[in-house]
Amino acid sequence: MQDFFLTFIIHSVAISIFVLGLTRLKLLEVNIVWSAISLALFASYFTSLFMGRDVIPLASYFPDLNWNWSGKIAAILVWLIALMALLRLKTGFCARDAGFTFKQNENSITPSLFVILCALAFHVTLISFIGNGPDYDAEELLYQATMPGFDEEPMFRGIILYTLSLAFVSKRYSIFGANINVAGLILVALFGLLHGVMYSDGEFTFSALSLFLTGFYGFIFLWLREKTGSLLLPIVAHNSLNFVGQFF
Repeated sequence: MQDFFLTFIIHSVAISIFVLGLTRLKLLEVNIVWSAISLALFASYFTSLFMGRDVIPLASYFPDLNWNWSGKIAAILVWLIALMALLRLKTGFCARDAGFTFKQNENSITPSLFVILCALAFHVTLISFIGNGPDYDAEELLYQATMPGFDEEPMFRGIILYTLSLAFVSKRYSIFGANINVAGLILVALFGLLHGVMYSDGEFTFSALSLFLTGFYGFIFLWLREKTGSLLLPIVAHNSLNFVGQFF
């Protein structure tokens, strides 16, 4: 866990330097308070993943579990608490502002479903070439079909995207029909860095493939969120990619 947070600090510094450059170019304005809130949310999320077993000891009741159900459930509780705090404390905030709605933006469903199908086709093709073949059991399939989307999307494309948009204020740019701001792109970059560049056992490790794929899929989830105005299809896409990938 110490290695992870050192990695996270280094990534945060890198993103801060990037943000400072954009600020000097007057492409965004920084709000220190919301920046600190966003950073605290990041830290809370990853702390819950690593320490969830101590708070929710599912292994005591289900000793055969191999996946981090406790950490994911704890992470879900974190975004639920964050959402309730925003609803109670942020003037004018409603759940839809962070994507918590079933209502989809007009004319967004068809292109979004097309993007999801293309992403699935790309994922299956890629895994078929670089994967080691099917390797799964019932627990893994259930985990991949539920946990990744239900904990990561509401937190990253929901709560943190909302707070980061208040932290890094910029205009929105139309990218393939979705209006995306700089905060969203920074979130994609950070998400990729967290998976592609790590500090472990006293040394840095770098995976260009992990960096690219995590950033690529993170951008797709961001695009779906901004295109539809809802977290529904990002959750569906995330869980579908993780689930389908187990068969190849």
